[in-house]
Amino acid sequence: MELITKSDAPTINAEAIQKGDLIRAKYSAWAEERNGQVAAVTRDEIRVIWQPNIRNVTNFFSIMADELADGLWAVKWSPDMETVHMFPVPEEPEEPGEPEPPEETDTGPGEGGDGDIGTEE
Repeated sequence: MELITKSDAPTINAEAIQKGDLIRAKYSAWAEERNGQVAAVTRDEIRVIWQPNIRNVTNFFSIMADELADGLWAVKWSPDMETVHMFPVPEEPEEPGEPEPPEETDTGPGEGGDGDIGTEE
């Protein structure tokens, strides 16, 4: 299920992510991801509550629909800790093809290969 729906302007799909979901998000300017819980979802914003490493402090950050569509956010979320959704969706890796056989080199007599020993006449 897509997180963003695009009509005239990008909007957040409230069926894909809901209040209470656990979320891990990284904004392009941040050094690290932040873990939190979805506090609210609207057409334009996902509001996330998170706790920094400061005692008794709670913060919010907002993930805006237009920033998601522009690729400024990487988001993973889960409603049940078993199913994890990702945005942007990673591309499927290409299936490995048949490996190319090693290139055969032809060595003449006395040049090595197959244990040939040069003969003198």
